[in-house]
Amino acid sequence: MKMKLRLHFFLVTILISACDLQAGSLQSTRDTQDVEQSFSNEAHALIHANVIPMDRETVLEDYTVVVENGLIVAMGPSAEVDVSDLVSVIDAGGAHLIPGMADMHVHLRFEEDLPLYLASGVTTVLDLGASRVLLEWRDRLVEESLIGPRLLVSYFIDGPGGRFNVENTVESARKAVKNASDSGYDYVKVYNSLSKEQFDGIMEEAAAHNITVIGHAVRSPGLTHSLESGQRLIAHAEEFVYSIFNFQDNRSRIPDAVDLVRRTNTYVIPNLSAFETIARQWGRPDVVETFFQDDRAAYLHPFYHDNWRSGNYTGNSNIAGGLTNRVQFLKELTLAFQQGGVILLAGTDSPTIPGVFAGSSIRHDLNLMVEAGLTPFQALSTATRNAGQFLAETRPAFPQIGVIKTGAAADLVLLNDNPLVDLLALEDQIGVMKSGIWRTAEEMKSHLNKLYSTSSKSDVN
Repeated sequence: MKMKLRLHFFLVTILISACDLQAGSLQSTRDTQDVEQSFSNEAHALIHANVIPMDRETVLEDYTVVVENGLIVAMGPSAEVDVSDLVSVIDAGGAHLIPGMADMHVHLRFEEDLPLYLASGVTTVLDLGASRVLLEWRDRLVEESLIGPRLLVSYFIDGPGGRFNVENTVESARKAVKNASDSGYDYVKVYNSLSKEQFDGIMEEAAAHNITVIGHAVRSPGLTHSLESGQRLIAHAEEFVYSIFNFQDNRSRIPDAVDLVRRTNTYVIPNLSAFETIARQWGRPDVVETFFQDDRAAYLHPFYHDNWRSGNYTGNSNIAGGLTNRVQFLKELTLAFQQGGVILLAGTDSPTIPGVFAGSSIRHDLNLMVEAGLTPFQALSTATRNAGQFLAETRPAFPQIGVIKTGAAADLVLLNDNPLVDLLALEDQIGVMKSGIWRTAEEMKSHLNKLYSTSSKSDVN
């Protein structure tokens, strides 16, 4: 029986003097942050890893991956890669190495949310909100003055009668796009209440400023018009129910939806984790209370204890058969998209929805896709290579993520077992690397324990 890697994981340091590294630790007599920064810039390697590159469905057994300046600079069979001159060598001992995952639908509210994603192997997130402070956090995450994933930020635009960031005229909607571009937002997110005229103005302005439009199925222009106009991403599978399915679980229209999305080269976030969690608590305040008994609640910001209990998901459903039937319908729709050649992205809508925990909910999202009929490789692709493809098309200056290959970002997750056999392997994480900086699972847990014992309550509002 293979021993768990955590029992014999070690790091050998060659060039750093005055270090006293013990088995299972990356600590030295130098400051931890200094060591991490040196590892990100100087050449180091993971050896004897079973690499799952995710650009194809395979396992490259006993491989070495060499990292320098935050990028993968070389890789190959361990017997053929010389690592004798590297600053550090991490022996994976036959563990499985996958690309860092991407959660393409989050709503960050506190700085304390950020390391929860990294601790779960999520090295990139896309925030679909609008707060300007996220632009500051994005820069600090690059500088490593904040510990967390890479961050992309979208600017939220809604129309008259909408929720927030409401624009009342076509002119103001156009101006919002220009402001988003000038301020450095990565995307513009459109929401339900925009008029057709506003939507068209947004699309024209976005094209002029070379910024991609993503978001909901805006009701007034209709989904067909929106996608044919160039909207590149739909943030929830249920948006098809609210638009071309006319609020019905209409299975006869699924082929039409698949054809529309495929021919317009649109990406879809099924967001099954959020919808399934809402369905479980719909009309059930007692279910919400169980969320606080979960071990993950130890790392739940105090704000969410009140916010989750006061959520609006415990009312009575007006949907025939409740939400449970719709969960099944959305799984069928997700499978049809996958089989029809639509590119799916993982996204959780965390952590604002009660029970959708920051970071760890990515595993729930991927497991639901497998329940829907996707293979483990197809499900894991939504959080790795598919996300990398979307970013390459829409943010080409962003580092290449989602695959393990020369030239790609050194964003990696080391697991004891093979997730292509069972996604349960994602729960047994040994460590995570982002931009070439390696942190063990134990180090991440220690960081979270310290962070949540002091909780700075740094609200984005």
